[in-house]
Amino acid sequence: MQRLKYVIIWLIMAGVIASALASLNWASYRRLAARGVSAQAKVVELLPNNHNTVRYEYRVAGRTFQGRMQSWQPNPPREQLRIGQQLVIYYNPDQPGESVLGDPTPILKNESISIGLAAVVFPSMTLVAWAWRESRNRANRRVFT
Repeated sequence: MQRLKYVIIWLIMAGVIASALASLNWASYRRLAARGVSAQAKVVELLPNNHNTVRYEYRVAGRTFQGRMQSWQPNPPREQLRIGQQLVIYYNPDQPGESVLGDPTPILKNESISIGLAAVVFPSMTLVAWAWRESRNRANRRVFT
């Protein structure tokens, strides 16, 4: 019965962590991978001290939009970029302000792996520590009773 309690708690923690992390970017990357439209963007600013972020600008239906993120394939890495350079982006045709700098499919895969690892590792570490502490407390109670 004790193990079942840990399994249930682990499943709940993993679900909460996965849901919380997925709510940040995963849904957007999934939409872009499923129905994103390829377009050209121009590098506006390079931010090497901010996780190699690239600020870019693109136009859709006469409106200008901007985005900020790391460069993904088929674009070159940030170290090879210069201001004014043309890059490939994908944007959501339903919400053109939603975009990624590069092909959204590997971005989605990377995000999914990161979320999966976090959802497995953090609850596991927490429950191992909790179980160890409970076993120590039980052992101490036996010694002192």
